[in-house]
Amino acid sequence: MNPDHKADLPETLWFEEDDPRRDGLEAALYAAELTELRALWQRTRAAAAAARRRGDMVQVILLVRGSKTIQRIADERGAVFVN
Repeated sequence: MNPDHKADLPETLWFEEDDPRRDGLEAALYAAELTELRALWQRTRAAAAAARRRGDMVQVILLVRGSKTIQRIADERGAVFVN
């Protein structure tokens, strides 16, 4: 595990479709501790909720794509994140 992986995690996670950053970001997610993944998932969900309140549905879609990626990686480790 990369001891500097915390610096590799964004404040919130979002992806464009076919995002060229995906491989690098997913590598950082795989290196992260579950507590870090949960915190990132919570921040990303909060950002998606705020975007929805603003009516910014494009940003909602990007953030939901990120939150689903976090959930998939957590699931691979046997963890389930729910509100």
